[in-house]
This record gives sequence, structure tokens and C-alpha cells, in this order.
Amino acid sequence: MLTYIVAFFHVVFCIALVGLILLHSGKGGGLSSSLGGGMGGTFSGTTIMEKNLTRLTLIIVGLFTLTNITLFFMG
Repeated sequence: MLTYIVAFFHVVFCIALVGLILLHSGKGGGLSSSLGGGMGGTFSGTTIMEKNLTRLTLIIVGLFTLTNITLFFMG
């Protein structure tokens, strides 16, 4: 039963990770610029939305890795 719960969260984190990566701006601006992230930058040239998106992506990567390792040792 616990394996199914961890596998469910693993799939949720996987889908969220794909979505967050697609929102990041690349050389062409990405989807984040069409949602307002391309307006105005800080001194480094990175917007606040992009910084928060990067932080959220790193949190999801950590959770995805944790569920991946958990599933490896459970199976």
C-alpha cells in the first residue's frame, strides 16, 4: 500500500517537473515570458518570477529524487 502512495507522488512530481521546466525561459524567452516573466529584470538580468520558478523547480527536483530513491529501496 505504501508503495502505491509513493508511486502516486512520484508521478505527480514528474508531471510537475516537466511543466516547470517548460515554463523556464530559454534563448527564445520560453513560456514564462508570455505569462509576464519577460517584463523588467533586476541587475543580473533575471526576473523575480524566474528566480522563484527556479527555486520551485529545485524543490520539486529534490522531492522527485527522494521518491525515486524511496521506490528503488522499496522495490
